[in-house]
Amino acid sequence: MSIDTLAGSRSFVRSLNILLKLARLYEFGHVRTVAQFEITWKELRGALNESGGTGLLLGASGNQILLDGVPLGTSAGEKNFAQLLISSGIASIHFSPALTQSQFARFVRAFPTGNATKPSSLAEQLKSALAGETGIKVNEIRYVAEDSSVAGIKTAANLAAKVLGATGDKFQDLFNDPGRLLQMILAAESSRGGAGGGSGAPGSKGGGGGDGPSRGSGGDDLWESRGGGSGGGAGSGSAPAPGNGRGPGSGTGGSTGSGSGSGGSDTGSGGGGGSGTQPSGSEPPTLGRWRSASALLRTELSGSAESMLPSTGVTLGATYTVAEEEIRSVLSLFSQLGKSRKSPDARMDMPTFQSRLSAMPVRAQYTLQQALAGLAAQAPTEAPDKPMLLKLAEHVAIRFALDSYERGELRVNAVKQTLDRMNAEIEALRKILGTQEEIMANAGLSVQSHTELLDQEFWQQVPEENKKQVLTSEEAWCVPPRNIRVYLEDMLRRGELKTVNEVLLNYVTCIAMDAPEARRTAAIGISDLAELYGSGDGSALMEAIRRTGNQLAVEREPELQMLVGATFVRLSQEAAAKRCYAAIHQALASLESVEIQRPGATQSLRPRIGAEERIPEFVEEALRGGQLPDGLAEILGLMPQATLHYLTTRFGHCGFREDCELLGNMARGLGDDATNRLIETLQTAPATEAAEVIGLLSQLDPDVVEQLLPGRLEQWPRAAHDRTVRQLSSVPAEQRARLLVALYDFLDATIRALAIDEMGMSGRPECITKLMHLVDDDQTPGFARVKAVEALGRLRATRASHSLERILDAKQLWRWTYPTELRIATAQALILINPPLGTQKVSSCGIDHKDLALEPSDPEPNASVIRQRRYARLKLSRNVIITTTNLRENFKLSIPELNLGGGIGSGERNLPPGSILNLKISAGVRHIKAQAIVRGARPQAMAFEFVEMDLEERSRLRKLLLELGSLPPSAAPINRSRRRGRIALSKS
Repeated sequence: MSIDTLAGSRSFVRSLNILLKLARLYEFGHVRTVAQFEITWKELRGALNESGGTGLLLGASGNQILLDGVPLGTSAGEKNFAQLLISSGIASIHFSPALTQSQFARFVRAFPTGNATKPSSLAEQLKSALAGETGIKVNEIRYVAEDSSVAGIKTAANLAAKVLGATGDKFQDLFNDPGRLLQMILAAESSRGGAGGGSGAPGSKGGGGGDGPSRGSGGDDLWESRGGGSGGGAGSGSAPAPGNGRGPGSGTGGSTGSGSGSGGSDTGSGGGGGSGTQPSGSEPPTLGRWRSASALLRTELSGSAESMLPSTGVTLGATYTVAEEEIRSVLSLFSQLGKSRKSPDARMDMPTFQSRLSAMPVRAQYTLQQALAGLAAQAPTEAPDKPMLLKLAEHVAIRFALDSYERGELRVNAVKQTLDRMNAEIEALRKILGTQEEIMANAGLSVQSHTELLDQEFWQQVPEENKKQVLTSEEAWCVPPRNIRVYLEDMLRRGELKTVNEVLLNYVTCIAMDAPEARRTAAIGISDLAELYGSGDGSALMEAIRRTGNQLAVEREPELQMLVGATFVRLSQEAAAKRCYAAIHQALASLESVEIQRPGATQSLRPRIGAEERIPEFVEEALRGGQLPDGLAEILGLMPQATLHYLTTRFGHCGFREDCELLGNMARGLGDDATNRLIETLQTAPATEAAEVIGLLSQLDPDVVEQLLPGRLEQWPRAAHDRTVRQLSSVPAEQRARLLVALYDFLDATIRALAIDEMGMSGRPECITKLMHLVDDDQTPGFARVKAVEALGRLRATRASHSLERILDAKQLWRWTYPTELRIATAQALILINPPLGTQKVSSCGIDHKDLALEPSDPEPNASVIRQRRYARLKLSRNVIITTTNLRENFKLSIPELNLGGGIGSGERNLPPGSILNLKISAGVRHIKAQAIVRGARPQAMAFEFVEMDLEERSRLRKLLLELGSLPPSAAPINRSRRRGRIALSKS
């Protein structure tokens, strides 16, 4: 996506957010809402026209709005919009280029206004409003294709929604206390026991006498046990065929007695607490009561749970199956309670309620009892954040789904569908109870959908081993990404990196599954988990990018192409943000593969990934580290043109030689094509552009520079000559010295003094011959001759001693032959080359020793800085005023620091670097005249360097500096700080 397209799309998202807020405040017919709608539609139409025919994909991840996979920012408005989409279960919205204004109007009107609608129902409203439309596609977060045939199925949860209206204050309090409700159900179950007399199976006859509070069964029941009976007292019963029987037999009794009876094929006797037997090989009898509160909602019974139950002489362990119809019977009772509150004629008292409990199927009672046990265990420690009956409905729904899943009757890809149906029925209960979530929704606050909350609670109940088994299976795509994130973050805290990688690598394989729904869901999930893919050593992220790129190359469905493309962009951006260069290289390589199989498909992807835009960041990070990170060279090699452009620009802004060398190595890694491109630029480009490649090309091929540059210099203006010398100063000393000597005669006369300084600072003997020639030639301009003498002194050129002595000794009849300034510079150079001879000459040549105080600075051979100071910095006791004389509008500079090489000061205006100034320095009655070039200009100050000055003027400047100047604390070049983090801006 181009910068213009992104800006237009960002404006559309902002306007859409404003439109929805106005609609909530004023409804859709208001004049402000209508005006904002026209603005939003105009911006959307413009963004669609610039999308290149692909449309716009508006999605949400976390607190961020994503546009074609690119985050738009984290402002408050964008966060609220993202939360609205997520709470509505909407993953993304695709706007097609064929979208019409009427379709967009229906889309906008589907959003809730005022306090009438919850955000959780937004997805359904959008689907209803856009039914049959192709201009807008709403992608929900679902895990199986929803069958419309089950949309009308109403479970018992809908009936439970009316339970709040139970009659009587005391009876109403009962439903706020799960412990008391559990006791009532206990009493109801006890009431199901009866007299000792019983009945046999169909076609049998039996009876007995006695009474007791307990019961027994003689055939198949909930616990899959056989035989047994209960009784206390005398009596007998028989049944010739398997069936249920009640009568004296095995079990517990409240009185003494003995007898016999049969309930199937088993026999037993009892007297008080009786005993019984069963056939070998049959299932052991299971407890006919619910489990303890500590067991909560789990089906597996632990020893600790059994120890809390009443002593019965029966062991636990058998499993059971609960049908959905039986769950309906549980909540059907709650429906009756609600009716009793609505209609006084239908009031239900406590005995009636207990009777209804006794009539429910035993399996349904067991499920309800377990849910109540879990609530009772939580009640002493947890604050009632929602009504107890609402909690009960949710516990029953989760219990049913969990048990079905653990028994293998419900696959993980159907869990979400089941919870969706149950939540739809429980929603009515929430409306009656007026929960906190509804209050927040009415206030306009985003609330997580209740289906998601149920799903999260279900996932928390799944055992750890089962979670890993699901997440490493082909059904991993069915698990919501938020649940995967919670699981993986917990694994990361434990340090189980192997498990994290295993889950992530398996999840990304789902993007290539045959089922379109699986690919769609996996693409959304991978994008949401991108941060976790980038949290390890990069292997998972690299594999995710590879597989996503492969799927992008073969995907043929347009909608999925958009989703997979957005996921690919998100992963690539994560790789760039984490500086995982191997993963970035994989992303660029995958783009090449996609382009081969789908020509033109990567045109919109490359700008969104932004790899070329991140080249400055990559290069600057390498410069900060002082070395080329592993994998970066390969990435730069895949983007040679953009890389070379930035390296060329950045080289001209380097202040340290190590940086120049590292940039040269990066350019060298781009291959011969990069060198040829630089040569072509030097040969054919305009002077300003060609001068910028001299430094980098000198690192790669100095011979070509020496061959081509003389011819180009003859055509270039003075500013380009100055830039050439500055570029050559960053080249290694040996190549620098050779190039400066070869190019000296082709340089502008004003710039030659700067080139002579660079020769002396290079420390290379190759320059001595050229410098001696300049010193011995009386035709050499005075300022350049002084610079050549100083350069010989810096180079310690012993073979120049004779020439220097000649200058010091030359004398006419009444005066010295050469100017005083040249003789002072010569004496200083001779002292550096031959100290005894130089000291002797100074004493006999009439040079005042104080004139030698301002001497040239020696170069620091191991210094990192490119531009070392030629003279010591002098802080003046008072500011000196300098006036320009060659400009159309001249101005004054106030100079606090000055030396023989230049100075720095502040003035009324600033000039660009490279500008030539004629200066007039205030010094008593007469002014000192000089020519200088601007080096740096900042709002606070402007630096300049002298390029031409009459020797008499320079001598007067020396005296002024001796009068006003004071040396600051010495600062070696090696101690100059390496300022980092400044990215060079490309010159357009």
